[in-house]
Amino acid sequence: MAQIRLLPYTSITMKLALLASLFAGAAAFAPAQQGPSTTSLSATRAVKKAAPAKAKAAPKAKAAAVAPAGLVGALPPVGFFDPAGFAAKASPEELTRYREVEIMHGRFAQLAVLGFIIPEKCAYDGSFGDDFLAPTGRALEVFNTDPLWLGLTIGVLSVLETLRLLETEPGNRADARIEALGWRPKTETEFENYQVRELQQGRLAMLAFAGEVAQELVNEKPLLVNLQDSGFVSW
Repeated sequence: MAQIRLLPYTSITMKLALLASLFAGAAAFAPAQQGPSTTSLSATRAVKKAAPAKAKAAPKAKAAAVAPAGLVGALPPVGFFDPAGFAAKASPEELTRYREVEIMHGRFAQLAVLGFIIPEKCAYDGSFGDDFLAPTGRALEVFNTDPLWLGLTIGVLSVLETLRLLETEPGNRADARIEALGWRPKTETEFENYQVRELQQGRLAMLAFAGEVAQELVNEKPLLVNLQDSGFVSW
């Protein structure tokens, strides 16, 4: 009798277990319901997508450099040449000092250009003997052949520069005090033209002097020989 009662109970239990496993397997493949995301990352992404794209601002046109009042030297085609922006950053006092320094450098450069050509011509003609600027005849040989004269020249220039700084004030450092000779033009327009010419010649002289030094360092020939080889001059 015990066996007869156990068989139905076992059969029912096995059927219930089989049905539970079938339902569990079916639930595993059922699509899960996804609720709305509430994380801060998803919210930020949603805001970014919803926000309208900002229009790119049009590039600002670069304003042309304008020469400060009372400052000569703005000439076509470059106008007021200030690629590094020194004038835009400088105060009026600093700008005046920059111009004075430029003028004085230009004057010294003009003398330096002549200081290359005249001694080399003298060495070429043998005016001061065969050992003058020997053996190459270049002006740079003065550091080896005539250091005493070179030192005296630099000393005289230093004394003159010191006197100029002591006797002048900021704003009139470039005053050469040669107007008493009658060289100053009578009209302001003509005087401004003289200033522009001096400024331009000084700028050219600075480039020329740098070119002279570079040329002689490269091929180790006197400047006059380089000019002869190029066909510019003949002696």
